[in-house]
Amino acid sequence: PADTTLYSSPVPLFLIFTTAAHCQTTMDPASFAGKQIKLLIGYSPTGYGYDTYGRLLARHLGKYLPGNPLVIPQNRPGAGSLNLANYLYNAAPKDGSEIAIVGRGVAMEPLIGGSAAQGKFDSTKFVWLGSMNNEVSGLFIRRGAPASNLQEILAGARLQMGSTGAGGDQHAFTIALNSLLGTRLKPIAGYPGTQEIMLAIERGELDGIVGYSWGVARAGNRDDLASGRLKIVMQLGLQKHKELPDVPMLDEFVTKPQDRLVLDMIFSRQAMGRPLVAPPGLDPRLGTALREAFAEAMRDPQLIAEGAKMDLELGFVSGVDVQALVERLYKSPPEVIARAQAIVATN
Repeated sequence: PADTTLYSSPVPLFLIFTTAAHCQTTMDPASFAGKQIKLLIGYSPTGYGYDTYGRLLARHLGKYLPGNPLVIPQNRPGAGSLNLANYLYNAAPKDGSEIAIVGRGVAMEPLIGGSAAQGKFDSTKFVWLGSMNNEVSGLFIRRGAPASNLQEILAGARLQMGSTGAGGDQHAFTIALNSLLGTRLKPIAGYPGTQEIMLAIERGELDGIVGYSWGVARAGNRDDLASGRLKIVMQLGLQKHKELPDVPMLDEFVTKPQDRLVLDMIFSRQAMGRPLVAPPGLDPRLGTALREAFAEAMRDPQLIAEGAKMDLELGFVSGVDVQALVERLYKSPPEVIARAQAIVATN
């Protein structure tokens, strides 16, 4: 007799095929075919720094995205990249066509900025795609500044330090040093980017900068460092840089337990040195595709070779790790958050 098993199924065939088609549709991978991706950079297009990293990534990211879209870098400076972060959160399309490299301190602005925070977003809802490096920055001073070494700075020498504005690393780090160490450093805001600050230091308008990347300084200011026109007197970060064994770390001077928690809150942003972020509300498939493409691009031999040629420090941090760091910091004890807010609110 003929086999009638197929026809005795309790589920109608049309429903099986319809369900299978639906599952296939919902599981279809994301594709950016025919699209143009804007990689927005929250700083000005001058010299080394975020712009250099962003343009390097833009040259290689598209070949790892499904559909191989063209990736166009575009500068949108302002308020230490907070203007860009606000735009990305509140107004950017949520289809993966606009992503951004923002300042490593942007994620913390709504948390520690308090009532004066310029960050109009919930950092935990962004889709953090990863970071191009794990940063170590420093306190740099110029030759001829009111202090010639760290001891004089710790003793209370008054120095004018450049800043892109409240919420940026330079401002937050400068104020943190004043609060945690008793220094008397004055942040001078209004510079559109780090390179404009460095030019002002070169002209003698400023005495130095707090939170300038060593990875950038070692290449972009090689001659200044070699000649002594510029000097790094302290490292800011959670781990000492292998190239700076004799330069003291900030945490060597911070001993109180609660101060150390505040230090961790303010300076742990270094672990997300050059973060790439997408707007909230993305289709999870798009977020996954962007994260995976970023990771692949950072392993690309051509990208690595270009970075080495420019003497850029590369050290990929995954999107999962950056997302976890942001979420951990937002769960910090209220008293630690309040202390960090008080530090940042000081002018």
